[in-house]
Amino acid sequence: MSSVSGSVEASRTRTGERRSASSYVNKYLPWILLAPVLVHLIIFRYVPTFAAFFYSLTDWDGIRIRRFLGLRNFEDLFNDYVFLEGLKNMVIYTSLRVVLLITFAFLAAEFVISFKSATVRTFWKIVFVLPMVVPLSVIYLLWGFILAPQNGMLNSLLEAIGLADMARPWLGSSATALFSIAFVQFPFISGLSFIVFVSALEGIPKDVLDACEIEGCGRLRRVFEVDIPMLRGSLIFIAVLLVLSGIQAVEPQLVLTKGGPGTATESPGWYVYRAAFQYGEFGLAAAAGVVMVIVGLVFSYYTVRARYKGAYDVGQ
Repeated sequence: MSSVSGSVEASRTRTGERRSASSYVNKYLPWILLAPVLVHLIIFRYVPTFAAFFYSLTDWDGIRIRRFLGLRNFEDLFNDYVFLEGLKNMVIYTSLRVVLLITFAFLAAEFVISFKSATVRTFWKIVFVLPMVVPLSVIYLLWGFILAPQNGMLNSLLEAIGLADMARPWLGSSATALFSIAFVQFPFISGLSFIVFVSALEGIPKDVLDACEIEGCGRLRRVFEVDIPMLRGSLIFIAVLLVLSGIQAVEPQLVLTKGGPGTATESPGWYVYRAAFQYGEFGLAAAAGVVMVIVGLVFSYYTVRARYKGAYDVGQ
């Protein structure tokens, strides 16, 4: 009898050990799997960001700190006409891009959702998402040929349809350069924005759509009274990403305009690049980067706060 009870006890002990090992694995395995990502974020994101705050207070040449300056770099920034012009251009450029990219991506998503056939939907999803594989630098180089003043595709098209008077040096004129780089990527269907909007529209509960149909909602009324309110979170998410991208933008200046003509297309990102790699003023560049970080954080905080304030899909 004692032998049987001993076997049962041993079996229970082994079972408990297995459960303990299983719970241990379940507890720590997610952290083990996330460790490479966390290490990458800390080394390549958080450490440089916090280091930039320190270096922005110094006279730093990229190798050694010559002296501590306090807030003098920030004073120089906000007394610099070029940097202030860059901030103004950033607001205009980012505002245009956010409105255009969100509007056209949303319209494209509505267009795809309007098809009942899953095959047709899949075809159009591929059409709109495929351009995501093209590097951004290639896109800007292509638009450089399109907007070229001599033999550019846009000016040649205007001449071909009898609108030669409208042809101009789009990137060489202060009146049109900023709007021209904002026009890049026409028809403005961002692959990421499109994917998010299509997924959100397909996720609208069927009973909501059925109720809308019973109430006699037309297509346009459904868009404004059902789709847009239901996509509130997605719209805010994409808006934040686009604004942060606009604040950091440097590719248009690097590839197309070099910040010109004059300061017509100057941006904080291009200012950081020139201050650091052309003039060796890494401390000043770090200060400009800190300003960009603060602007992005403030915008993100108030935008996300507005997203959750009074939202129907968030528990009160």
